[in-house]
Amino acid sequence: MKAVVLSTLLFATFFAQQASSAPNPVKGEELFKQCSSCHAIGEGASHTVGPTLNHVFGRIAGKADGYTIYSDAMRAKGEDEQLLWDEKSLYIFLAGPARYIPGTIMGFEGLRKEQEIKDLLAYLISFSPAYEPESSSVVSAEAIATVSLPVLKEEEEEETPTFDEEYLANAEAITIGGELWAKQCRHCHGNSAYPGKAPKLTPARYKPEFVFNRVTDGFRKMPAWKSVFTLEERKAIVAYVQSNQFSP
Repeated sequence: MKAVVLSTLLFATFFAQQASSAPNPVKGEELFKQCSSCHAIGEGASHTVGPTLNHVFGRIAGKADGYTIYSDAMRAKGEDEQLLWDEKSLYIFLAGPARYIPGTIMGFEGLRKEQEIKDLLAYLISFSPAYEPESSSVVSAEAIATVSLPVLKEEEEEETPTFDEEYLANAEAITIGGELWAKQCRHCHGNSAYPGKAPKLTPARYKPEFVFNRVTDGFRKMPAWKSVFTLEERKAIVAYVQSNQFSP
């Protein structure tokens, strides 16, 4: 009897683990917010800081039509090694871009969890409808021209925040903003930023509304962070940048 119960439990555990490891494109869509500051996707998407990720599956590395700001390392991967973006290569790249392609200018450090990579890939592949899963084949421009991309949800309008002295002095908001700054902003604007990538900030010159609008909408080569950070997170970044605790 005990053996039967034990085997039943093991059987149930196994299938529970299998179910939890199934790629989830809905969660992948949430994870893509980390990418959307540099990469656009969906019908009508165009190149921004990075190339659009429409039809990335089945594309040779460094070969997005119309995008020219590739690193020499990425170009070499495509031209010399003919690296094809498919399930395997994208998985390895997302786990650590700089480890897979040393010299890449992509600032993203990579996803640490296997499940997150699977979920993100499940979302991205839905925007490569001309690619046959697991085929590891180059997709032609002719094939791309015959398919349609998924329709993205429209963004809801958000309130315009106000910044009073009480909020800007809020310790919790400053702490949250500092954590977000260290995670996402410092590698471009900080003291150890890549040379020429972005200017170091001089907060004393900025009004809170100016900082918020820059973070939300971007400016020139700076990407918009509206789809990455929530309204409260962007407000917290403002509080941190405007505080005496700010340190690039």
